[in-house]
Amino acid sequence: MSKGQKVLTTVLWAVLVLAMVGVISAGLFRPGDRGGTRGDGTVINVRVEAPESISIAGPEFSLVDQDNKPVTSQSLRGKVWVAEFIFTHCAGPCRDMSTRFSKLQKEITDPDVKFVSISVDPERDTPAELKKYGEEYSAQQGRWMFLTGDKDVIYATVRGMLLSVEPAKENSPLLHDERFVLIDADGKIRAFAHRADEAALQKLIATADTLAEQARKAAAAQ
Repeated sequence: MSKGQKVLTTVLWAVLVLAMVGVISAGLFRPGDRGGTRGDGTVINVRVEAPESISIAGPEFSLVDQDNKPVTSQSLRGKVWVAEFIFTHCAGPCRDMSTRFSKLQKEITDPDVKFVSISVDPERDTPAELKKYGEEYSAQQGRWMFLTGDKDVIYATVRGMLLSVEPAKENSPLLHDERFVLIDADGKIRAFAHRADEAALQKLIATADTLAEQARKAAAAQ
């Protein structure tokens, strides 16, 4: 390689590095985690990319809660809510997610903000199983609900919320996103927060309270 070519190569690499730094600094590349577990309980984390926040229509769905009562995307309209996707037999991140979700009940002070945990393992997670699971995390009656139902509907709901889920295969465990999703009163996705990202969680908490107040004012003005 000639001296001129070496100089050109060095310059090109420098430009590439600066471009990557710029993308990360601008927040255009924000990796998140989705995790699963092997049969022995070993946690697997897979890196995925997702925006920190967005404002688009969330998915339509029809499921049942821990009391076997129907809950739909339409029945949640007018309410601000936070969603998570878990399953009760998970030996990995689900327990940590639900523990953090339980704390959010206290940190989001506005009582009109609801919490929705949706099972990605509906074959095993019956309403009765989810009810027992919720009791373990002191789920507030009428505020935190646990949903199950048709697997295809659930998986479509996960992806409609811009998250990821992969069913268990012969040599691969059930994998799912570890992020919480904030939905506003109009059914629009407004924010994401990984269960271990405290900075993002604090933003989600503040945004949830603000959106609930805005929803009350909008309802009163009608």
